[in-house]
Amino acid sequence: MLFRRVCCKNTFLRKLTVGRQYSTQARPYGICLDMDGVLIKGNYVIPETKQALRFLNGDNALRKKIPFILLTNGGGTSESAKAHQLSRLFEVPISPSQIVLSHSPVRSLVSRYRDAHILVVGGVGQLCRQVAIEYGFKNVVIPTDIFAWNPSIWPFGSLNEEHLREAKKVDFSREPIEAIMMFNDSRDWGRDLQIMLDVLRSKDGYIGTLADDTELASHQTPLYFTNPDFEMTGKTLKYELFGKPETPTYRYAEASLESQAASLFKDTDHKGIRHIYAVGDNPAADIAGANAHNWTSILVRTGVFQGKDNDSKFPADYVAQHVFEAVQWMFDREERL
Repeated sequence: MLFRRVCCKNTFLRKLTVGRQYSTQARPYGICLDMDGVLIKGNYVIPETKQALRFLNGDNALRKKIPFILLTNGGGTSESAKAHQLSRLFEVPISPSQIVLSHSPVRSLVSRYRDAHILVVGGVGQLCRQVAIEYGFKNVVIPTDIFAWNPSIWPFGSLNEEHLREAKKVDFSREPIEAIMMFNDSRDWGRDLQIMLDVLRSKDGYIGTLADDTELASHQTPLYFTNPDFEMTGKTLKYELFGKPETPTYRYAEASLESQAASLFKDTDHKGIRHIYAVGDNPAADIAGANAHNWTSILVRTGVFQGKDNDSKFPADYVAQHVFEAVQWMFDREERL
């Protein structure tokens, strides 16, 4: 009888021990990390960031690399430049394919506007023009080009020799603007808003023309924003929106994670990512977006959110003190048998 009890006890302990072991099989999951408030605050690296990224890069119990991307509503630079900056800051290799900026999903519009004149607004100098060209757009116009073509459009500004030298030489009364894309914050809101309004009020994008209300009701130059931090009054404005918590951004992020997972697990029977986790500090953007797209949401207390309990309006699936606790929770949840 004693022997049976000992055997049963040993069997139970063996099962319990096995149940707490980590799986060595490739599990199809990935994680999306917000940047500001989760990994960094300005140029200050949050203490747990480097440990969390090393963990995702394989410094964990399984020596397993976990697909991850860094997602932000910031922009105004290229993914390659951002990856280089963050790699130095975090002392962890970050590739451009792991960066999703507010305007990254605009790549999906290249097939529609590849050869068209598009007006790209925002950012410093020529940076956003260069980003759009990198994406594949061939005829990228910025507000300075239009101002140089006709300075009377905005009589309160001025152009220096560098502006005139870099301006794209186009007759905008003959070449229409076929889309407006807001990549980043404008550095001259008065001028840029005036130019955008001139295009939106024009006939078919020809600057200098004026469409009547009937024409505007039936056709408006397509307008794309890459960040939902604005309000409008007056008549309804037709536009498409990118950035968190909008669907195009999450679709783009999912595709980025799938591509990374396919590369990491190319020697296994990889059948696509089953679970996606999202770590954020802003309930209204990060958590709302993750929940709306059936991602598992993790809210951290290192940024916007500082509550004792979960957010009441946009509750996350889990609340962590910091990003390292968040990735550990994900790992334990996925890898325990």
